[in-house]
Amino acid sequence: MGFSKDVYEALKEILTLDSRVEALSKSVDAISARLDSFGAATSARLEDHAQRLARLEGKFELLETGLMSRRRRLPEQGQG
Repeated sequence: MGFSKDVYEALKEILTLDSRVEALSKSVDAISARLDSFGAATSARLEDHAQRLARLEGKFELLETGLMSRRRRLPEQGQG
């Protein structure tokens, strides 16, 4: 009976380890899926921010160009 009990305990230990590995595998898969969705959402947000920044830079350059041309014309208007 001692041998069969040892075999039973060994099989029980193997099955317990197998179930733990399976549970860990499922957890890792779930975390991986979350990271993938988070990465996609973050990528979309960064792209949106980059587009907004490009528009703001364009507006700033337009304002800067407009103000520079007025500053150049002011002395000419003051003299005339």
